Formats: sequence, structure tokens, C-alpha cells
Amino acid sequence: MTSRHRRNSPRNIGNQSNCRLTARWLTTERPTLFDSPDRRRCARVARQLAAAGALVLVEEHLGHGAWRLLQRLDGPAIVRARRAAERLATEQAEQQLLVDRQRELAAVERLMVQPPVPRDGGNPRARTVAQGRGIR
Repeated sequence: MTSRHRRNSPRNIGNQSNCRLTARWLTTERPTLFDSPDRRRCARVARQLAAAGALVLVEEHLGHGAWRLLQRLDGPAIVRARRAAERLATEQAEQQLLVDRQRELAAVERLMVQPPVPRDGGNPRARTVAQGRGIR
């Protein structure tokens, strides 16, 4: 006697995706759809799509065809903020290089303004004596 149901048969158990996201770009009409039972994976994909400049809606499945909005990521705003931060960091780095260069030039200028230091410390003495005759 065989059992009525096979053990390893695929079962239709309804909606397995408890998280979905919809990503829209300003340049395209068709949205990008992504479903996953893994919430972390959905969040990771949402961050990637938002970093690419998409407006992303992350929703959670409540059952019976109902979805609840979990998160809304404004990709264009994220991209603008990232570019502004990069621009600010570049400007600060350039400013720091300019300050360092001015500091180096000031040190060189101070060195060049100093009068030369005599070798003997201001006390002239003969370095050599020509055949025992002394300084003339």
C-alpha cells in the first residue's frame, strides 16, 4: 500500500515572500520588483538600489494580500548627499594641502631671511699658518 502523498513532492503553501520591494527610477517607467522571505537580503538590495539612485519602497506581508510599508528610501536624495559629502571632503583635503604648502614655504622663507652664521663664531683665528710665519 502506497501513501497518498509523496514525501518530497513540491507543496503549494501560498506566499512565501514576507518582504518585497519596489524600486523606481525617474528615467524609466517600469519599476524593479524584488521578493524575498529574507528580510536582511531585502534590506541589502534596497540599500544597493537606493545607492544607484532609485526610489525604493520596502513592504512587509501581513497576509491575505495585505502589505505594510516598512521603509521608504529616497535614492536621489541619498546620491545628492553622498556627492555633497565627497565634494566637501575634497575641498577640505585641498585646503589642508594648501595650508601645509604655505607652512613649508614660511619655514623656507624664515630660513632664507636669517643672516649667515660665521664659522668661527665671531672669533677670527688662523686656520693655517704659512710656514710658521703666522697671520699677516
